[in-house]
Amino acid sequence: MSDELPSARCSDYTTGRRALTDGGVKTPDVPELPPPDETPTRLLSVSGQVLNRTHIETVQAMIEDVAPDVIIASQPQAEIVKPSLDRKVDLDVLQAGSGMRPDVATSGEKEYVIVALPMGGEPLNEDQISRQQDVPRDSGDTPSRRCVVTQDVSMSVDPYERSATLSGVDTYRDRIPESWWNNQTLHLSTALRSGFTTTYHTSDGATTRFVGIGTSEADLGVGTTPETTPATLIECYSNGAIDVADVDPKSFGLRGVHGIGSNRIKALREAGITSVEDLVEMPLRSLAEVPGFGRSSAATVQTAAEARATETVVPTGDDSLPNQEPVFIDIETDGLNPSTAWLIGVLNGGPKAGNYMSFREQAVDDGAHLKAFMAWLTGAAAGRPVVAWNGYHFDFPVITEQLREHHPDLVDKWTDRYHFDAYYWATQQNGGNVALPGRTNKLEAVAEALGWEPTTNGIDGSTVAQLYSAYRRHIKSDRQTQADIQPDWARLEQYCEDDVRALATIYEQLQTAARAKSATKTPTGENSSQGSLADFS
Repeated sequence: MSDELPSARCSDYTTGRRALTDGGVKTPDVPELPPPDETPTRLLSVSGQVLNRTHIETVQAMIEDVAPDVIIASQPQAEIVKPSLDRKVDLDVLQAGSGMRPDVATSGEKEYVIVALPMGGEPLNEDQISRQQDVPRDSGDTPSRRCVVTQDVSMSVDPYERSATLSGVDTYRDRIPESWWNNQTLHLSTALRSGFTTTYHTSDGATTRFVGIGTSEADLGVGTTPETTPATLIECYSNGAIDVADVDPKSFGLRGVHGIGSNRIKALREAGITSVEDLVEMPLRSLAEVPGFGRSSAATVQTAAEARATETVVPTGDDSLPNQEPVFIDIETDGLNPSTAWLIGVLNGGPKAGNYMSFREQAVDDGAHLKAFMAWLTGAAAGRPVVAWNGYHFDFPVITEQLREHHPDLVDKWTDRYHFDAYYWATQQNGGNVALPGRTNKLEAVAEALGWEPTTNGIDGSTVAQLYSAYRRHIKSDRQTQADIQPDWARLEQYCEDDVRALATIYEQLQTAARAKSATKTPTGENSSQGSLADFS
């Protein structure tokens, strides 16, 4: 399963990290995993541009769903965020570069302190911070973590030299207490592109991490900003691990229903429809008469809304699922253009009681786990369909290529097997066979809408690929012994197990929807068009 379209973690967001090689900047090679089972502090960065382009009801739906602890106003047009959200949300809204005093908020039992620097260049007074939120100064009872938001640090790009540097770091460092320039403090900049993450190394040997949550004025390069800046979710953990993800406001509320764009949502609001539930309850004939809709599109949109509102899979097509009990698989690789599939996770049975098996590489590039997987598949699981999510575009061809490289004698046994892509069947085959309830059609988003809960936190496919790639590089370089750099294999395997159980959860609901559709099929020769004439009379 690729981490591109159908899957991502956390939730269903994706993180865009970039590497820099000049100016004392370098993205860490190995991401740090958060403590197991820890609930992170969640910061949501929202720009005024997002608020200007998005209806306030959609923004409220996004905030309710994401459930941040604190909102940070970011550029462009950061100055309108606080007034726009005033009395709309019961959360602290912080803005850097505003007023004469810092904006300060805490999360949890004052365990995490978030400070937005004010305008000007005056050094921050730590006593003032302590008085504002009644939090202790650095001492034995200091807060476990701290986050500082600034607009001082930006990106400078030289497109001719193909180099990039951070600007304003010295000015910023002079503004904060020296004790804050350490790994216990996360530094967020509204002048860096949303999602940009890097570690900065100073000449005196100090290092600190900067994360972009806004826009960059650089013309070219890794830290620059796309035309439309989404919101950004930053999840912060007690050991310094973070997860940064873009959040698309158009995925929430009425705007998030498949088939509703900017024109249709405007027409719906003019017709008095302001929520997904309103859309579901609207008579089909009335919906078909709304400008921009017709009989067919009204039925399609209402079905999509029903899936979202009821958090169920709603049948739309007539294609059948495999008759035999499936084998669910998910692979872990070294990236979206993989050179290896070092782990094949298999679920034999249902989402809860099924037996999970992990076929993991034991020595880099030896391919023995592929042979073991095929031995089980052609033996104990002979004849059963192999099911994956986005398998046609990722899992199935990747395994084929790996077998060609390591075990060419097994390729035919694999390619002759019945491969079934549940994602393709649900969303694309003959126009799609169901409406899915997730905010997106990514694996975890759909499964979570159906009630599935992951057992791992702070890990996504990109993180897993980075951890494995770093391990592989070290092994091949002989710089360290294998024992020195072992990733937490059990935790990475648990992440893969989560994904195959999520897949089984979805598949179980696809089966329910397919049976319901089959039970209500109209006999041949009778009117079988979607919807009844009564809907339009």
